[in-house]
Amino acid sequence: MDHHLKSFLQYVFEVVEGVEQHQSDNDQFCHACGLTYSEFKKTGKLGCASCYDAFRGHISRALKNIHGNSEYKGRIPAAEGKKYEFMMMRRELTENKQLLRKAVEAEEFEDAAKYRDTISALTQKIRLEEEANDIDFD
Repeated sequence: MDHHLKSFLQYVFEVVEGVEQHQSDNDQFCHACGLTYSEFKKTGKLGCASCYDAFRGHISRALKNIHGNSEYKGRIPAAEGKKYEFMMMRRELTENKQLLRKAVEAEEFEDAAKYRDTISALTQKIRLEEEANDIDFD
Protein backbone atom coordinates (compact mmCIF):
# COMPACT_ATOMS: atom_id res chain seq x y z
CA MET A 1 0.00 0.00 0.00
CA ASP A 2 1.26 3.44 -0.88
CA HIS A 3 2.69 5.32 2.13
CA HIS A 4 0.57 8.43 1.43
CA LEU A 5 -2.62 6.40 1.13
CA LYS A 6 -1.82 4.59 4.37
CA SER A 7 -1.21 7.89 6.18
CA PHE A 8 -4.42 9.34 4.80
CA LEU A 9 -6.46 6.31 5.92
CA GLN A 10 -4.93 6.46 9.39
CA TYR A 11 -5.89 10.13 9.61
CA VAL A 12 -9.46 9.40 8.51
CA PHE A 13 -9.84 6.63 11.09
CA GLU A 14 -8.50 8.88 13.85
CA VAL A 15 -10.97 11.61 12.92
CA VAL A 16 -13.88 9.15 12.82
CA GLU A 17 -12.89 7.69 16.22
CA GLY A 18 -12.72 11.19 17.70
CA VAL A 19 -16.17 12.09 16.36
CA GLU A 20 -17.66 8.81 17.62
CA GLN A 21 -16.14 9.35 21.06
CA HIS A 22 -17.50 12.91 21.19
CA GLN A 23 -20.95 11.71 20.14
CA SER A 24 -20.98 8.89 22.69
CA ASP A 25 -20.01 11.36 25.45
CA ASN A 26 -22.83 13.67 24.44
CA ASP A 27 -25.37 10.86 24.06
CA GLN A 28 -24.70 9.48 27.52
CA PHE A 29 -27.29 10.44 30.12
CA CYS A 30 -28.70 9.41 33.49
CA HIS A 31 -31.84 7.32 33.08
CA ALA A 32 -33.18 8.47 36.47
CA CYS A 33 -32.98 12.26 36.15
CA GLY A 34 -32.13 12.80 32.47
CA LEU A 35 -28.90 14.73 33.09
CA THR A 36 -26.57 14.43 30.09
CA TYR A 37 -22.85 13.98 30.37
CA SER A 38 -22.37 17.31 28.54
CA GLU A 39 -24.44 19.10 31.19
CA PHE A 40 -22.49 17.39 33.95
CA LYS A 41 -19.20 18.49 32.34
CA LYS A 42 -20.40 22.10 32.18
CA THR A 43 -21.67 22.37 35.76
CA GLY A 44 -19.61 19.74 37.55
CA LYS A 45 -22.77 18.80 39.46
CA LEU A 46 -24.67 15.55 39.33
CA GLY A 47 -28.46 15.50 39.23
CA CYS A 48 -29.13 12.48 41.46
CA ALA A 49 -27.53 9.42 43.06
CA SER A 50 -28.03 7.40 39.87
CA CYS A 51 -25.74 9.80 38.00
CA TYR A 52 -22.77 8.18 39.78
CA ASP A 53 -23.57 4.91 38.02
CA ALA A 54 -24.42 6.56 34.69
CA PHE A 55 -21.14 8.51 34.54
CA ARG A 56 -18.97 6.11 36.60
CA GLY A 57 -16.22 5.76 33.97
CA HIS A 58 -15.90 9.51 33.43
CA ILE A 59 -15.94 10.27 37.16
CA SER A 60 -13.35 7.59 37.87
CA ARG A 61 -11.01 8.94 35.15
CA ALA A 62 -11.43 12.50 36.45
CA LEU A 63 -10.61 11.46 40.03
CA LYS A 64 -7.53 9.56 38.86
CA ASN A 65 -6.36 12.62 36.93
CA ILE A 66 -6.90 14.93 39.91
CA HIS A 67 -5.83 12.75 42.84
CA GLY A 68 -3.80 10.00 41.20
CA ASN A 69 -6.32 7.44 42.46
CA SER A 70 -10.08 6.99 42.22
CA GLU A 71 -10.43 5.44 45.66
CA TYR A 72 -10.65 7.63 48.75
CA LYS A 73 -8.81 6.12 51.70
CA GLY A 74 -9.86 8.71 54.25
CA ARG A 75 -7.94 10.07 57.18
CA ILE A 76 -7.05 8.22 60.32
CA PRO A 77 -7.05 9.92 63.73
CA ALA A 78 -3.55 10.02 65.21
CA ALA A 79 -4.65 8.00 68.25
CA GLU A 80 -5.80 5.16 65.98
CA GLY A 81 -2.74 5.25 63.70
CA LYS A 82 -0.87 2.30 65.23
CA LYS A 83 -4.00 0.18 65.38
CA TYR A 84 -4.70 0.96 61.73
CA GLU A 85 -1.13 0.06 60.73
CA PHE A 86 -1.47 -3.30 62.47
CA MET A 87 -4.81 -3.89 60.82
CA MET A 88 -3.37 -3.14 57.39
CA MET A 89 -0.32 -5.35 57.99
CA ARG A 90 -2.60 -8.21 59.07
CA ARG A 91 -4.81 -7.68 56.01
CA GLU A 92 -1.75 -7.77 53.77
CA LEU A 93 -0.57 -10.91 55.56
CA THR A 94 -3.94 -12.62 54.97
CA GLU A 95 -3.98 -11.58 51.31
CA ASN A 96 -0.45 -12.90 50.77
CA LYS A 97 -1.36 -16.21 52.41
CA GLN A 98 -4.28 -16.54 49.99
CA LEU A 99 -2.05 -15.63 47.04
CA LEU A 100 0.54 -18.17 48.21
CA ARG A 101 -2.07 -20.92 48.36
CA LYS A 102 -3.31 -20.07 44.85
CA ALA A 103 0.23 -19.91 43.47
CA VAL A 104 1.09 -23.33 44.92
CA GLU A 105 -2.14 -24.82 43.53
CA ALA A 106 -1.30 -23.37 40.10
CA GLU A 107 2.29 -24.61 40.45
CA GLU A 108 3.65 -21.05 40.05
CA PHE A 109 6.54 -21.66 42.40
CA GLU A 110 8.48 -18.46 41.70
CA ASP A 111 5.44 -16.39 42.68
CA ALA A 112 4.86 -18.67 45.66
CA ALA A 113 8.42 -18.02 46.86
CA LYS A 114 7.84 -14.25 46.67
CA TYR A 115 4.63 -14.55 48.67
CA ARG A 116 6.38 -16.80 51.22
CA ASP A 117 9.13 -14.19 51.68
CA THR A 118 6.57 -11.40 52.04
CA ILE A 119 4.64 -13.44 54.61
CA SER A 120 7.82 -14.06 56.62
CA ALA A 121 8.75 -10.38 56.58
CA LEU A 122 5.25 -9.25 57.56
CA THR A 123 5.02 -11.81 60.35
CA GLN A 124 8.34 -10.65 61.76
CA LYS A 125 7.37 -6.99 61.48
CA ILE A 126 4.06 -7.60 63.27
CA ARG A 127 5.81 -9.50 66.09
CA LEU A 128 8.39 -6.73 66.55
CA GLU A 129 5.74 -4.00 66.60
CA GLU A 130 3.62 -5.93 69.11
CA GLU A 131 6.63 -6.50 71.37
CA ALA A 132 7.82 -2.90 71.10
CA ASN A 133 4.39 -1.52 71.95
CA ASP A 134 3.49 -4.30 74.42
CA ILE A 135 0.21 -4.90 72.63
CA ASP A 136 -1.62 -7.69 70.93
CA PHE A 137 -4.35 -6.87 68.46
CA ASP A 138 -5.52 -10.49 67.98
